[in-house]
Amino acid sequence: MLKNVVYFLLPVVLSARCGDNGCRQIPSSRIMGGDITEEHSRPFQVALYSRVGATGELGFCGGSLLHPQWVLTAAHCCFHDGQQVDHVQAILGAHSLYDRYENGRRVVNVEDIEVHPGWDATTYANDLALLKLANIVQLTETVNAARLPYLRIADFNYAGLRGTVSGWGIASPSVTFVSPTLRQKFMTVMTDQFCNAEYAGQLPDNIVCGFNNTAGTCKGDNGGPLTIFWNATEETILIGVASFVDVSGCNEERPSVFTRVQRYLPWISEVTGIILD
Repeated sequence: MLKNVVYFLLPVVLSARCGDNGCRQIPSSRIMGGDITEEHSRPFQVALYSRVGATGELGFCGGSLLHPQWVLTAAHCCFHDGQQVDHVQAILGAHSLYDRYENGRRVVNVEDIEVHPGWDATTYANDLALLKLANIVQLTETVNAARLPYLRIADFNYAGLRGTVSGWGIASPSVTFVSPTLRQKFMTVMTDQFCNAEYAGQLPDNIVCGFNNTAGTCKGDNGGPLTIFWNATEETILIGVASFVDVSGCNEERPSVFTRVQRYLPWISEVTGIILD
């Protein structure tokens, strides 16, 4: 159990704020300390709305498109009050979350949820899930798949590199609405040892952390991507999936914690059919 810090207020419940006419907008909402992204600069970013049953409370998380039919997110995003969600809708190619007519936007239902078999809701170990879309989407400038880590760099820890985290999460602990606009923030990737020390040695295995003294992940950013720019191939590479958030709603003073994607490449390939290289 992660002691002394509580992280379990997710996903963000939006049912009181979303209706037939869409969701109310809070102009300042964002990743805490984040900046508005350039439109469609992160075409793999996915927004996920989920319910248990057709009328259950509506939850929100982020995700990353890995393949024309598969989205990677956090395992905890697939459960509400201990029950696995069974109604999930993925929004692809979005920048303005509430603009239904945004150019290049796709809305696709999820037909299958594959939670990592090692997922532990007590420790947040193996906090990953793969969502199979009901339809194969066409890849475009606004909707595109994230680049998984190459096998030849799968043993690297990436410490010291600049990472980018993005999402529609809340702006601060006092805010109760997700952001209307996709935001991002740069973070320095930390060593596992240093990050674990910041959490009194209570973190699960296979995590990667990022830190910025003016920014952190917040509720609603969960399941979203942490990426690095790999100079050798000049590509943006997905290295993390945003995991738990402090009970206050934002990781304000401690590092933001992500599930380390490279440790799960065989499982991802087995489920999705993506060929690793």
